[in-house]
Amino acid sequence: MWHLVVLIGLWVIGVYWEFRKQKPRTVLRAIAVLLTLISLYVIYLSPFVLTEKSLRSTLIVSQEIPTETIDSLRQSFELTTLKQQGNSHFRKLENDRLVSLKDLEFQVDTAYIYGYIPHLNPDYHRVRQDINVQKGIQLNYPKAIALGDSLQIKIENLENREITISAFIDLDSISKPIGNKSSIILSHLPKAAGFVLVKISTDDSDYHFAVKVKKRENYVIQILSAVPDFEWKFFAEYLKSKEHSVYQKSQISRGEFKSTFLNWHDSLKIDRGVANDLKVLFADAKAWEKLNPSNQQLFLDKLADNRGSLIFRTNPNSKIELGLGRSIPTKIFSTSDNFLESNNYKYLQFNNLRALNEVAENAIFRKVDHKMIFGVINFQNSFQMKLSGKDEEYEQLWLPVFDELIRESNEVFYDKTKWPVQYQPFFLRLWNTMNVDEIQIITAKADTISLSSKNDYLFPERQHFMFYPKEVGWHFVQLNNYQESIPFYVHSETLTSHSEFLYNYNYDYLKYLNFDNSRTQKKTLTYNRKSVTIWFFVMFLMSVAYLWIEDKIT
Repeated sequence: MWHLVVLIGLWVIGVYWEFRKQKPRTVLRAIAVLLTLISLYVIYLSPFVLTEKSLRSTLIVSQEIPTETIDSLRQSFELTTLKQQGNSHFRKLENDRLVSLKDLEFQVDTAYIYGYIPHLNPDYHRVRQDINVQKGIQLNYPKAIALGDSLQIKIENLENREITISAFIDLDSISKPIGNKSSIILSHLPKAAGFVLVKISTDDSDYHFAVKVKKRENYVIQILSAVPDFEWKFFAEYLKSKEHSVYQKSQISRGEFKSTFLNWHDSLKIDRGVANDLKVLFADAKAWEKLNPSNQQLFLDKLADNRGSLIFRTNPNSKIELGLGRSIPTKIFSTSDNFLESNNYKYLQFNNLRALNEVAENAIFRKVDHKMIFGVINFQNSFQMKLSGKDEEYEQLWLPVFDELIRESNEVFYDKTKWPVQYQPFFLRLWNTMNVDEIQIITAKADTISLSSKNDYLFPERQHFMFYPKEVGWHFVQLNNYQESIPFYVHSETLTSHSEFLYNYNYDYLKYLNFDNSRTQKKTLTYNRKSVTIWFFVMFLMSVAYLWIEDKIT
């Protein structure tokens, strides 16, 4: 208001002064004075117009990544590249300009992260994918094994040189060299149930993790095969060697099926083709599609009663109707750690899932609720490992199926951050029939910290806990009514530049922070501010020039 009063006052004084001069072209001079004052006022306000920012993918690299690596990544991905300079500022390598994510002339749609960048604000991008850092080692190991089975740990050397690793597994100590770009498998036979604490060391870093050793549980498993093939034949024999009961039904021609029973006990009963104690159903996508809806529902009801698992073996172009009572199909999205998450869906649309064609990557997707686990696998030729005598590799391939897609009958099912990092969030997710409102964390200094659960807006039976560890070392999660503590090792923050830590830390972090928004996938619009002051500056110069020239010629 005061600005407007001052402007009007200047207008009145300027126009009055011009008319007092009694010069010719008084009206034109008055207009020039008005335009001069208006221009000055607008320049003072610094006006701008808003234009919606376009969406663009971006490559973001941390400070320690060398220039030659960055150049090769830019050529490979052809993305706008930002190099981290501080906590919130990045150098745009295309023009060497220092910017924050808010200052970019575009909105980040997908940020590809290379290196360790703590606390990158997820508000500015929807999806975050890592480019694997090819250095250090990569570890593959089961989350749990049965007592009596051998614990097998696969170690891949990602370096271009030979390295020596030292392993401490329970009381065993092992030291072995690994050639460049090669791998080895370490075996250990646990002597008792519980958790095996493992430490793998290289010249650069230490990796700590725990594997659960549980008493052997024998499952009742059915296999529904679209056609007889070697994959199911060898897998059924593998299940028999683990003392599971297997009933396989294979379609051999139109309307004709062949049934095979392996390790089937007289106490097990079949009701309309479905075992009463059914724990796991492995089904080819086509075989499931050809089942009539009533038979599908029989399987779903029985698996739900037994808190079982429905696991599909499929190709990326298949689509399967689960008949879960939802009327609108929605897109299924998979998180980077190969877990399937979705909501409000009726169809498993496998054509939306990528990376299902590489057996070596253990393509496993899942969705968990308190009654059932739904899984997707794409193991089409694993039997060739058996034919060539690679029994350990075969077991390495199939163990994650049991780790991630099958839960024990009398145990809560949980996920936790794979590689916890000092000062960074550690997450624990629980699926349980009974609510667990609070858990305890026993720290490396034997302090006890109580954590309250966070609400899950999609699945009421799923609970979340988050913890920021300050100390390096072994920590333990204590659940109510669950006697055995769950161990996890908090690694030093300086180790997070290595591939295993980078891969898991970034995904766990973003997955949790984006959880509340994942239902809608809405993206907040942002705008560029473009100044229009230059046009009023031109108007000011023209008006002043007119007044000066007109004054000289009259």
